[in-house]
Amino acid sequence: MSNRRAYIIYGGVAILILLVYLPALENGFVNWDDQLYVYENADIRGIDARFLRLAFTSVMVSNWHPLTMLSYAADYSIWGQNPFGYHLVNILLHAVNTFLAGALALMLSREAGAEERVSVFIGATLALLFGVHPLHVESVAWISERKDVLSGLFFFLSLICYMKYKKTSKALPYIGSLAFFVLSVTGKPMSITLPAVLLILDLYPLDGFKAGVKKALIEKAPFFALSIIFAGVTVWAQSSDNAIASLDPYPMASRVLVAMRALAFYIYKTFLPFNLAPFYPRDLSPSLFGIEYLASFAFLAGITAASILLLKKSRLPLALMLFYLVTLSPVIGIIQVGSQAAADRYTYIPGIAPLMLIAVGFGRVCRKNTGAATALALICALALGALTVRQVSVWKDSVSLWSHEVAVYPDEAPIGWSNLGLAYKDRGEIDKAVANYEKAIEADPGYADAYGNRGVAYLKMGRIDDALEDLSRAIRLNPKSAELYGNRGVAFINAGDYEKAVDDLSESIRLSPSAASKGYFNRGIAYKALGMNMEAVSDFTRTIEAEPSFGGAHNNRGGAYLRMGSHEEAIEDFNAAIRIDPGDAAAHYNLGLSYLKAGDVERASASFTEAASLGIEQAEAQLKLLGRREGLKP
Repeated sequence: MSNRRAYIIYGGVAILILLVYLPALENGFVNWDDQLYVYENADIRGIDARFLRLAFTSVMVSNWHPLTMLSYAADYSIWGQNPFGYHLVNILLHAVNTFLAGALALMLSREAGAEERVSVFIGATLALLFGVHPLHVESVAWISERKDVLSGLFFFLSLICYMKYKKTSKALPYIGSLAFFVLSVTGKPMSITLPAVLLILDLYPLDGFKAGVKKALIEKAPFFALSIIFAGVTVWAQSSDNAIASLDPYPMASRVLVAMRALAFYIYKTFLPFNLAPFYPRDLSPSLFGIEYLASFAFLAGITAASILLLKKSRLPLALMLFYLVTLSPVIGIIQVGSQAAADRYTYIPGIAPLMLIAVGFGRVCRKNTGAATALALICALALGALTVRQVSVWKDSVSLWSHEVAVYPDEAPIGWSNLGLAYKDRGEIDKAVANYEKAIEADPGYADAYGNRGVAYLKMGRIDDALEDLSRAIRLNPKSAELYGNRGVAFINAGDYEKAVDDLSESIRLSPSAASKGYFNRGIAYKALGMNMEAVSDFTRTIEAEPSFGGAHNNRGGAYLRMGSHEEAIEDFNAAIRIDPGDAAAHYNLGLSYLKAGDVERASASFTEAASLGIEQAEAQLKLLGRREGLKP
């Protein structure tokens, strides 16, 4: 009965969290990875054998997370390109995680010896704080962070199963814990730390080392074996996409200092969650004697000392500190991925430690005065909820997101100005886009992406020479960017310099094989312009293998086949392009040419008639020619 009462309370908290996040359902996609995961990702548009092979064997957005990609494909099959459904799933997952956080806290509190009323209260408080904390908005309101809420679901379930196993010693909960661990890692690799978390639970509150350290380690051996395998896969995935930064720009001493600051920063933001931003700029020249780093060192040293000194009274502070350090360890910057100093999304699981400390503190109050403890918890929840609702609105769209970034970091984060420019570019406001790229360059004259993005804008404006100049400068600043080489290749195509286009597009493909579909297509265009039709066919074929529903690739491959005199293959490709888009006027016209070359005048005439109805003037001319030919027949 006590479990039932607790679960009803935690279910109520989960429903409350759903209500807090309802405004997110009106949010759209943002131009920060959402295009890579969803609205420009052709891979998720069908759950078939090809997609499953890609999901489990390929790197997607510098990561290996097949479960997350499967969830996007499932969403696409239901919602298509409507962001409402993707946001709804994220919110529902977070609400379930809120319930599970409460259930886990209840189990842990009971094991620690808390009385039943206090245990239920601690669970409710943790669920409330976890669900409503604004640090979690990034994980919930950002569609691309599906991996946090999805991985978190199975992380909680794995821990709950492990607690059940320790209580009953039955095999089924142990197997369940192991299975949920695998699902968690395939949602987001950050959860590879779970085996170490199980050892921390053995330290406190389970007292699992009583039976011996050897037994505890053997019990975790399958978890650690899988963790090592998944860690290797993660490093491979991020290395293959050049996501892991070298030691040159980020020396190890610098990484340690930034990591130390991040550990203190997340705790600070837990208690004072103001000025949250999608991107926290990294200090490229940190010093231990800088005020932020010195204060962080002193703060962490104080927490460590206090945890050790309190060991005789309670193992809780040490266990929470270890949980926090262990779960954050993959993302604190020792292995630098990206150029950020920190990220709100990294606190989704690690942030449980400081929140649990608060919940236990309120539980102490609850032992003496339940009303006062409840009032404290509700006041905190109301304050955090107001901040969360405001933070959800930041993620409404790309302009809103990056306008907030530049308001918080106007000078330190050129990425904000550059991505704000991209948002205006997507709206068709090219002049505003260029103005924001220029602000990014003012903030950091060495910021390659700003030059690259301005180069693309110039290309849209027809300023080919300016585009090539900006893209070339961007490549000098960042010679490992596949995207920059790909964009300059397109600029060379527009300039009519097809040989240089082939060189750039080949380099783009080499640098990022996992995202080379667009590169193959553009290189096929360049090969076709050079008269290298066999090479063009090969590249268009690779594009079609990656994106079977890309009509432009079928149309262009058909054109290359037509030039080679392979009329049957050309006809097949143009028909495929028309099946994909019946209104593709160029495909109808090209199909008419192919039938004409093959000697099928009747079908050629029908295709030209359709093309003419869609506005192709050359089709009218071809019909007139066919009419004259027919008039000459005896």
